[in-house]
This record gives sequence, C-alpha cells and structure tokens, in this order.
Amino acid sequence: MALEQLKVELQEIDQRIIHSFTILEELDLKEFPGCNSVAEIEVEVCGKPAVLAVGFPKSFPNALPKFYDKKNQFGEIPHKLSNGFLCFTRNESLIIDERYPASIVLNCLGKVLNLIEKGVKGENQDDFMLEFEVYWQREVIIDIHAHIDTSDFKVRELNCWRRKNESEELIFVASEKSATAVQAANQIFHTNLIDAQRYRCIYFPLAKGTFLLPPLREDDWSFGTLKSNIFMNLSAENKKEFYKIVNRPINKSISKIEFLIVGLPLSNGNVALFGACLSGNSLNFKSQKNNKNKQIHPFVLKPKDGGILRAAIQRWHPNFLLNRTGGNADLYGKHVIIVGLGSVGSEIALRMAKAGIGQLSLVDYDVMEPDNVHRHSLGSDQIFMDLNKKLYNKPKVMGIKEEIKRKYPFTQVETFPDNFLTVIEDHKIDFKKSNLIIIAIGSANSEMMINRKLYQLKKSPPVLYNWVEPLGIGGHTLVTLNREKVGCYQCLFKAEEDSPIYNRSAFAKPFQEFSKTITGCGSVFTPYNFLDSERSAMLAVDAGLKVLTDKLVGNPLLSWKGEGDLFQDYGYQTTKRYSFSTEQLEAAKYLYIDENCKVCSNEGRDTHQ
Repeated sequence: MALEQLKVELQEIDQRIIHSFTILEELDLKEFPGCNSVAEIEVEVCGKPAVLAVGFPKSFPNALPKFYDKKNQFGEIPHKLSNGFLCFTRNESLIIDERYPASIVLNCLGKVLNLIEKGVKGENQDDFMLEFEVYWQREVIIDIHAHIDTSDFKVRELNCWRRKNESEELIFVASEKSATAVQAANQIFHTNLIDAQRYRCIYFPLAKGTFLLPPLREDDWSFGTLKSNIFMNLSAENKKEFYKIVNRPINKSISKIEFLIVGLPLSNGNVALFGACLSGNSLNFKSQKNNKNKQIHPFVLKPKDGGILRAAIQRWHPNFLLNRTGGNADLYGKHVIIVGLGSVGSEIALRMAKAGIGQLSLVDYDVMEPDNVHRHSLGSDQIFMDLNKKLYNKPKVMGIKEEIKRKYPFTQVETFPDNFLTVIEDHKIDFKKSNLIIIAIGSANSEMMINRKLYQLKKSPPVLYNWVEPLGIGGHTLVTLNREKVGCYQCLFKAEEDSPIYNRSAFAKPFQEFSKTITGCGSVFTPYNFLDSERSAMLAVDAGLKVLTDKLVGNPLLSWKGEGDLFQDYGYQTTKRYSFSTEQLEAAKYLYIDENCKVCSNEGRDTHQ
C-alpha cells in the first residue's frame, strides 16, 4: 500500500526523472538486504534508457531507499558492489523530511544518476582507489589489528601474533618492531603476546602513483594477481629488501603460514591498507652454511595449492588514531613538562596525552590524599599504594603516569617527585630538548621564583602559567618565553609605592581572605570545584597546543570568566577587570606587560646576563 501511494505521488508532482514505476511482486528479498519491498524504475543515463531497482526499508521514509543496477548495464564503475548495489550516500549525510517520501526518492535518485554518469564517463576512476579497503573487505576471512607507520615507505618485517581471547576468539595482531608497540599491544588487547603463536608478516608499501583496480567480484585477485600487483609497484630498493628478509634464517617457533600487509598510497595523501594470509604448504630447508632453518616465502616459490585469504586491517597506530579523531600527529614528536599535578595540573597532563603529545615529564613532590578525589583527575583507587605490606600515599606523579599509560599507552611519561626549583638547579631535565613547560602550582611566590630561574636559562622553551580563582569566578593562563622575552609572570605583580603587590590579572579584589577550613589549620583549602579545574585546564591545553603548532603569537594573558553570583553571595568583591566583556579581555591580553619589569625588560635581562 505504501508503494502504491508513493507511485501516485510521483505521478502527481511535476518530475521528469522517473519515466515509469513498477512495483515488483515476486522477488527474492535476500538480493535486497534490509528491504521489504522493491520497485523497478525507468530512467535516462547519458541520454540512454536504463532500469534501476529501488529497495525500500521497512522504516522508509525515515530511512533512505537503496538503488541497484541488477542488470549490470553500466559495467564496473566506482561505488557499485558485485550485487549491483550503488553506494551514493549515508543516512547521516542527508536530512530526511518524512512528510515528502516522493521528494526523498527523487533527491536520492539525482545523486545516484550523477554517480553512474561519472562512472560511465570515467570521471571518478580515482574513487576505486579511495574505496579500495571497502572492496577488499567484502570477502575477508580474518581481521588483523595492525600498528603500522604508513609514512615509512620501506619494505620491512612486522611482529605478528595470533592469540585466543577469553571467549576463545582468535585475535591477530601485527605491529612495528618496537618495545613501545609490544607493550601497547599487550595493554590494548588484554593479553600477553609473549606466549602467542608468532608468524612472519611482511609490510609492502607500494610506490606513490600506483593505480590498482580493487577486487570488484568475489573471484577477483588470485594468488598470482596479488603477487603481480605488489611486485609491479615496488621500488627496486624495496624488492631487494624483500629478498633480504626472506633469506634470513627463521625461528623454529614461527609458524610456516605467511602473512602480508600492503600499503596503497592514495591521491588524498592517505594510505589504504589491505592484508592477506598466504595459504598452502610452505617449504623449509636447512642451510648447510650456518645449519639454520630457512622458510621459502610463497612469493619466491609458489606452493602447488597456494592461495590467498583476504584480511581486513584494523589500525591502531597513534598517527592514524589521532588523524581519525581530528588530532595532530605532529604532536607525537613533542616533549611537554608539566609542573604541579593537583586538580588543574592533573587534568592538563591527561588532556595533553589525549591530544597526542609523545613525551611528558611530570614534576610534583606531593602525594594523593582522600580529600583530593572529587577535584582531582585521579580517583580513590589511586590514593594509596601497598609496599611491603604497608600502606603509603601514592605520589601524584606516579598516579598520573599510571593513568596515562592505561589510557594512552604510546605517550612516554617520565616522573620527578621533587620540587621544580631543585629539578632546575640539579639539571635533571634537559630543557633544550623540551618544547613547552606548563606551571600549574597555584602559588604566586613559587611561580615568581620559577619565572626568574627560567629567564636566566640560556635557552628555555615557552612557558605557560595556569591558575584558578576561588568560587568559580574565573581562571587564567599566561604565556611567556614564546619566541620573545617581553612579558612574564613577574609583570603581573607590578610594584606600586602606596600598596603591596598583587596579581593584576585577578577577577577577585586583592587582600580578601578566601581560604576555608573544616577542622582547623590542618585542613585549609581554597574553595573551587572540579568544573573550575577542568575549565582552567582546557584553557591551558588549548593555549599550549597553539604554541606547539605555532598558532599563537607572543605572550598573551588569557582568561575565562565564571558566574559571580556565588562569589557575591559570600560578600566578596570583584575587580574592574571582572567587568570586562570577553571581547575586552581579548583586546587587553598584552596590556599586562610591565616595561620596567625587573625580569623581562631590557634592563632586567641585562642584569640576569
């Protein structure tokens, strides 16, 4: 009944795309997966009549119709599968107005006809390559979870393991031969790969500009086709490297079955990956020269019953993961030092690891306490550690390192449970090899001392200071030493003859008492909550990433403003700066600089030198 109504609607509206609409009564719905009714429509493609099948899901018009070239009128064109299905879009890329089913069909059909005409005219041949992985994966037998650096265009051997998980499911894992990758694999796949079955797996990166037609039908790409397509598109150097690899003696514990993964460069700068298991009897011989076993690779001597089992590649290399989620793979080569792992600093550390920073140095001498939990990024499981059957409070740097390694195993973390001034004086960190320092101590006196020490260094990376104000009124990040030395933390405390110094960035009027206590002096704390910590951390991380990617100019003072209701309810007063709008704060971000600063002015720098 629904299709009858749709047919009437198409006849009533002024459309000249569909010339006829025939509802099919007897058909095998298995040929139209996900559909419960089908119609044939007559259309015109490149000036010639053609017939398409249109399948309608049960939830149509809330779901898009599906179009098929069941009569194979257009030959092999991109985005057409072997069953004739024409992949023209995805549901989430179109807004569906269920009130007008006929319009939905016509809009979709317009995209389908455009796709077909481009394919017939050969205008979108490159799409074969861009969709290579989709075609390859239609007949896969196994999945290989692979950690491959696709920016490296050298043929090489990978680690390759097979392991059963707790549900007896076989898991295949491949990775670059590095200790970091192996450790990450053990963690990600919840298994100990040391005891897993090992295989030889070779990665073949094809030359840039390679064009391969993907397997468009089930019987495409035989053993010979695979070998030919690989070797015709390998550089001479990589062919030599392949023969070096297969001529090396092989460990007896390694299975005779061979695996391979191929990297296919695409026109958009990415690399498609597809894999295979080379089946058949593998040959071994013992070298008389060194009395070691060698395994003859099937590409050197094909077994009589040699064949291929297609493998889909599921990637877990950090570069791919970062690009997949809008990250910046270049950050993996950066080293960031974070000083102070309290409620703000701990959030900064985790977010920097999440952004893809490859190396973190964490500095803090403090330990976790139970009263940290609801403001700190670590939970109650990280308060204590059991050493020699005694309970000790866990150092914050250790807890954050464990949390980062649990979530982001590719980030290398170095810990310093020490005072940062001691770290500087004892040269425990090579600042020349770091790219950014973030100070989140929240102590003005300590940070002024750190500021002076860092300005005395011959070469310091950019430094960010981050702190939060009481009761959610706001927070700040100050950028310093960002390619220029004008503007520093000391500038915020400009001396005035008639009053003590105070932080001129503050939203809270100076010389008010904000510290709270629950059970006396031993429980003094500054009142702000986890949302304030996270918001301040996000400001620092955003600024830090912009500094690392050269997208932030100079040494600005950046601030976020919170609601002042609670602040005023307690009877506290704000500064004039708190009344500034977001636009005014942005316009004034360099006005804090003190031309007579004893640290960063010309006179101050001459004194330090």
